Amino acid sequence: MIARPLLPALLALLALPAFAAARGDAASARAATLERFDAALRADIPALDRLLADDLDYCTPRGNCLTKPQYLELVKGGQIKYLSSDPTVDRVKLYADTSTVTGRATVTLVRDGQQETIHISWAGVQVWRDARWQLTTWTATLLADSAKTP
Repeated sequence: MIARPLLPALLALLALPAFAAARGDAASARAATLERFDAALRADIPALDRLLADDLDYCTPRGNCLTKPQYLELVKGGQIKYLSSDPTVDRVKLYADTSTVTGRATVTLVRDGQQETIHISWAGVQVWRDARWQLTTWTATLLADSAKTP
């Protein structure tokens, strides 16, 4: 029989898993990535603010790397306006509280008044913080067929 003074401690230890925050899984990492594409398309700054980590490194297909405030300002100010995107998630890998997500997309956007359609492959690194995935690193590469698009 368990001594009476130990019983409350034992019960508290058994209850810990029920109170622990669930970690993100591959499905939620994929969903967060697609949600970010959608939020960018809608220029939804509150959603982007929630989905992007404060320590974001966002590197565009043209090689420009931006911080979170810089990226949000471009979207908010209309210097970048996404008209359409069709992202495909190819792979999700999980490492403790980190996910890497890779894929491809065709994106039509207006940048500094010029409309263009680009085809990219991309990779994102997300961290599990505050019970959600947040994008901390993003890089995209123009695919060869982007040069053929007007």
